[in-house]
Amino acid sequence: MKRIMNFSTAWFDTERYSGNADLKTFYRSFGLDGLEVIYGGEDKDNLIAAEDVIGVHLRYFTAWMDLWKGNTKRLLEEYGDYGEIERFYGGRTSAALTEAFRHNLKFAASMSPEYLVFHVSDCLLSEAMLRRFYYSEEAVVDAAIELVNTIGEYIEGSPLLLFENLWYSGLTMLAPRLAARLLEETHYPHTGVMLDTGHLLNTNTSLRTIDEGVDYIHSVLDQYSDLSFIKGVHLHQSLSGAYSEALMKSWVPDEGSYSERRLAVLPHIFQIDTHQPFASERVSALLDRIQPEYLVLEQISSSRDEHERNLKEQMRYL
Repeated sequence: MKRIMNFSTAWFDTERYSGNADLKTFYRSFGLDGLEVIYGGEDKDNLIAAEDVIGVHLRYFTAWMDLWKGNTKRLLEEYGDYGEIERFYGGRTSAALTEAFRHNLKFAASMSPEYLVFHVSDCLLSEAMLRRFYYSEEAVVDAAIELVNTIGEYIEGSPLLLFENLWYSGLTMLAPRLAARLLEETHYPHTGVMLDTGHLLNTNTSLRTIDEGVDYIHSVLDQYSDLSFIKGVHLHQSLSGAYSEALMKSWVPDEGSYSERRLAVLPHIFQIDTHQPFASERVSALLDRIQPEYLVLEQISSSRDEHERNLKEQMRYL
């Protein structure tokens, strides 16, 4: 099992390191084997070397179904005008999605990763707050299959393509038949699932303790007769059910442009999806049950010092 640190090419991650040697020293000091990288802008200082990269997390659009299906009415209701749609997606038709992924897969190929990660979910800003979704989980999974089968030709080499679960409509891991359909109907031959433990916990707002969380994860895994399709784990925890329940009762949408409304929602998202260390003595037994090839210590932090503290805390339980 390879142990991995999540990272991005965005300035708020890259500015923490003086160069590639500094970055290597940091992740290796925790006994980690490399990075899972998401593109967040050009790596102008060549901070990341291909030899550091084990996985690439592909870009994701929180809401993409309306563009994919050509639902112009809902697109304009969410974004306000065609200019905002084009700024966000790079175009106003489904071709913008395939083009965005084509460019992203070019970046991935330059890193020669062992695996790619693809989000299977869809939700508008209001749906993220209220958890009332327009598209069913089945509809999102079916559309994701169509999208992946369209962009699959742009995948270079033969990395694993790992589908990640979220708590929005799509792959939640709560419906084994949909997970099976996703894997069976995707034409790309090397597929699996990247199980995100924090996202799975977010599907149950009644959870309050980490032990309840571990029990819940096991109960979901119990629905599957064979776990070998889970190739990787994003390890973190979010016990934010009380916050989510209060938000669903009290949230009122902000006024303004899509960008302004999106900025107003982001603090709530970070309160829901906290990416805290999975601080449980039972985590090793959970990982022993899953037997992943890749273990990503996925953290969100505001500084290098905070990231270091979080990684130290997580390593205590491994």
